[in-house]
Amino acid sequence: MTRSVDWLTGAWRRGMPSWWLGLLVALYFLIFLNHTMWRELAGDFAPTGGIGAQPLFALAVALRIVGNVLLVVALSLWPRVGKPLLALLLVVGAASAYHMDVYGVRFNEDVVQSIYETQRAEAAAMLTRDMLLWVGLFGVLPAALVLCVPVRYAPWRRELSRRIAVVAGVLLLMHAPGLLAKRNFTYFFRNHRVVYEVYNPYAALSGTFHYLQRNVFRRERPVQPVGQDAALDPAAAAGRKRVLVLVVGETARAENYALQGYARDTNPEMARAGAWYFRDVWSCGTATTVSVPCMFSGLGREHFDKARARARWNLLDVVQHAGVDVFWRDNDEGCKGVCARVPSEDLTDARVEGLCDASGCLDDVLLADLPQRLAKMRSPALLVLHLKGSHGPAYYQRYPAAFARFRPTCDTAEVQTCGYAQVVNTYDNTILYTDHILGRIVDMLKADGERYDGAMLYLSDHGESLGEHDVYLHGASWDSAPTQQKHIPLLLWLSPAWQRDAGLAASCIEAQRGRRLSQDNLYHTVLGLLGVRTALYQKELDFLAPCR
Repeated sequence: MTRSVDWLTGAWRRGMPSWWLGLLVALYFLIFLNHTMWRELAGDFAPTGGIGAQPLFALAVALRIVGNVLLVVALSLWPRVGKPLLALLLVVGAASAYHMDVYGVRFNEDVVQSIYETQRAEAAAMLTRDMLLWVGLFGVLPAALVLCVPVRYAPWRRELSRRIAVVAGVLLLMHAPGLLAKRNFTYFFRNHRVVYEVYNPYAALSGTFHYLQRNVFRRERPVQPVGQDAALDPAAAAGRKRVLVLVVGETARAENYALQGYARDTNPEMARAGAWYFRDVWSCGTATTVSVPCMFSGLGREHFDKARARARWNLLDVVQHAGVDVFWRDNDEGCKGVCARVPSEDLTDARVEGLCDASGCLDDVLLADLPQRLAKMRSPALLVLHLKGSHGPAYYQRYPAAFARFRPTCDTAEVQTCGYAQVVNTYDNTILYTDHILGRIVDMLKADGERYDGAMLYLSDHGESLGEHDVYLHGASWDSAPTQQKHIPLLLWLSPAWQRDAGLAASCIEAQRGRRLSQDNLYHTVLGLLGVRTALYQKELDFLAPCR
């Protein structure tokens, strides 16, 4: 017994061989932190008869996956820095696995950017009890064990040569099987890229790398003015004062709109106001970090690039240059650079009694002095309101108690612990509250109808998954995202005076409601509404142009 204890003590003092620790960590990632990835891989093989129908090809794919993990570990585990790096990977991997397994999140670049740029209150809402327990058990505890265990490295020359041999062997392991079935192998990984978005630790590392490359380390190009020919149409400049309130919604999906045909009355105010609802509208992206810059860029979804959009004037810059009085007011995650060169106000951290608390502010905070703000603005005026809207997963925090019409609700950010009906009830209450906000805006514009012509245009930035097919929230790659994350509501209200003065026939607008539209149309429709002339304007993308 004494001899056994002495042997164990001696082994502990000598330390675990570095390659052994690396192998254990790699196995831990593959077995415990990649459930979603293995499940998706199995699903990708299902249409061709499953893994059993093509075992050798399945083995080649698995070797690529295993090799990637071994490669990450081998390149991380160096003297002095190796254990801290592995510990960090384990904690990040556990947090990633939680969101993949529980919410169905895909860690692409847009989701990673949203994580890095999220507001403090939004981040706090994501730190649920279940998440902290999960990360503590599957991330912090293994990380602590890695930090505590002694590790033995070979002399540096031998360690380096051994590491080179390991990396070379892993690369051979990853690529040699694919050479035997090159065409199928290349096709598989090209057409199942989504697997990489749920692949630990690759997904978080790749997303972070691309985020840093494009948003931190890339040298910012000087902003290039575009649309410098923009000028107000003489009739628009000389006529009655015009005020357009553009409302950018958050996480609202068309599927839950009564005006779309939803069974519940989630839009009573807009129905009462006689707003036009457009039924076939699609977002540019599935995350705010993409959709908001894209809809204002004028580039269109097919040609949108974040760096290119940042390096040129957007819609707000162009109309401001033309002489429009522009103001951006925010209660969400910021304007994503869109309002960088126009007057703006961020109310995210405002302190208004009855409207704000530690979780943030209700959207009513945006309307507190709206009539005074609009009265001060020159003509024509464009006021942009960025709503908190239906931002999840803490939907229950997005509306006051008076709007909890649909019950029972899911009063937690851990939406996966609630029944589907509860989640939908809570989400529908957020849609109802947004309808109330839009109704208040219309009432304010009507009340000042003698002083100016008013208009309100509302569209959401993207939609939301509420647990359909075990997917929650948003942020999936556009091509693979469910329709719930892309099909969005768009509403338009025009005062009778605006319709008359702009020559917009109500019957014609009604006829446009079924037209296929997207956020690409926003840029040109706003130019048309405000009477801004520029070579950038594309009449075919202005969905009101046929009605003038």
